[in-house]
Amino acid sequence: MKMSRAATIHRLAGLLSIVILLITRCEAMASISCSTVIEEVAPCISFLPESSKQPSESCCNGIKKLSGEAGTQKDRAAICQCLKQGLAMVGNYDPKRIPQLPKACGLSVTLPPIDKKTDCNNINVMM
Repeated sequence: MKMSRAATIHRLAGLLSIVILLITRCEAMASISCSTVIEEVAPCISFLPESSKQPSESCCNGIKKLSGEAGTQKDRAAICQCLKQGLAMVGNYDPKRIPQLPKACGLSVTLPPIDKKTDCNNINVMM
């Protein structure tokens, strides 16, 4: 059975649409949303001034959850960029306190100091 040219084009267009949808969905799943990142680390804000000695349990749970979301370099760069944007709104904080968070939470995660100059595409973290 021979298909008409219009039917062949229609089938190819449908197939192409499915492929594009799958690719787009996979890319969207690769990065975590900034709203999720900010929500998870918001309890950690009280740890960033030098006066706080221990992060809260909700802060540690957020860091742990983010470490599970940081499976690829793209994910880690996206998380870093979200943190960078969120921290810009915090005001004064000590960027050197950020790497102390995982250790204070008992996690084996490495976070870099993050400030407005941090290049999130070139960070070397092990989440």
